[in-house]
Amino acid sequence: MGLGGPNDRGETMQRELTDAFIRVIRPPAAGRAEFWDTRVTGLALRVTPSGVMSWSVRARTADGKRVRPSLGTWPQLSLSAARKRARAMLVDIEGGADPVAERRAAEAARVARTSNTIAARLQEWREARSARWSDGYARSVRQICGREIAPNLGHKSLSETTRSDWTSLIARKQRQSEAAAANLFRTCSAFLNHAEAAGWIDHALLPRKGASLLAPPVAPRARTLTDAELASIWRAADGMAPKVRAFVHLLAMSAARRQEVADVAAGEIDLERGTWSIPGARAKNGIGITVPLHPLVIADLQVIWPAHECGPNWKLLGAIAGSGLSGFSKIKTKLDELSRVTDWHIHDLRRSARTGMARLGISTEHAELALNHISGRSALVRVYDHHDYSAEIVAALSRWQAHVASLVSYSSHHARIAPLRASA
Repeated sequence: MGLGGPNDRGETMQRELTDAFIRVIRPPAAGRAEFWDTRVTGLALRVTPSGVMSWSVRARTADGKRVRPSLGTWPQLSLSAARKRARAMLVDIEGGADPVAERRAAEAARVARTSNTIAARLQEWREARSARWSDGYARSVRQICGREIAPNLGHKSLSETTRSDWTSLIARKQRQSEAAAANLFRTCSAFLNHAEAAGWIDHALLPRKGASLLAPPVAPRARTLTDAELASIWRAADGMAPKVRAFVHLLAMSAARRQEVADVAAGEIDLERGTWSIPGARAKNGIGITVPLHPLVIADLQVIWPAHECGPNWKLLGAIAGSGLSGFSKIKTKLDELSRVTDWHIHDLRRSARTGMARLGISTEHAELALNHISGRSALVRVYDHHDYSAEIVAALSRWQAHVASLVSYSSHHARIAPLRASA
């Protein structure tokens, strides 16, 4: 320090502090130096080796506990202001206050409020549950939380929200889209049920059977494609980019879900055996399934197969190398234009495959298993029947795929694919 002496070793000094004295203090080489003011008993200026100067006051509470609350830093808090604040705090402490305990309690309350915000709890819920969700459901939850719940309620404390907060959120969405409101209700309900079970809230904030009133499920679609429409959509895909073509053809042949096909990865495909194994982590119900690949689809995949070495998680169909396919609305618009098929959704390909399998005489049980549905099997059956039905699934889908192939011109398709493959 500029004054020399014992303070260079980080020791203490008592004296009447002045502004001039404080300005010439140099930081200690090690430890901390403290200067105790003789005008206000208990007021100290602490100096660290980094040059930070902070004010504090030392006193004893009514119960005899020694406390040393901080007051601020110099020069932001001047000497005169520090003395004034120290005197006021000493009066409070003599009156029974404990500023250190009060500050800690206030900080704990702030942390509790921050950790209990809806945004924070949504994140905890997803981290706790996402391992049990399919990729598609996890993606849907992430989008609904990010687009609907967090922007409107995320800043609020979960324990302080009311039923009205949640029902109003759903009601606003209901006025925009009934289907979106139904999805929002299911996501909110799942989150709040988890919150109640985890002890974050004391009672359910949505009526447990309120979906029928707040966001009635949209009537399920009944649209199925005729054979002629299916063939038209197939041939429309022939005129599109190779990855989109493979996407549409694989959808039609496999009866898989849209996102399962869009995110198909190299490690799931065995071109030699002609199989596609969808892992349970990517299936909606968490159960993996292996489906056969018709030569038409294998030819499509060979065209877009990466020429370089790629890992098993390399996604095959995205516009960005190694990513999944996206932009479904644009794909659908182009398919409509080329096929001239109207009033259909991409998911209708899956429903049409299921209807077609029934028309081909495939049993209900085997057709449902081919779509990786388990809801049709009773809990008792699932407990006792552990046959994997892989052969039955392959047989059911192979019959459906042969039917689809009969609807399109195999020879012309193969003739078109061959030169593309040669030039790829």
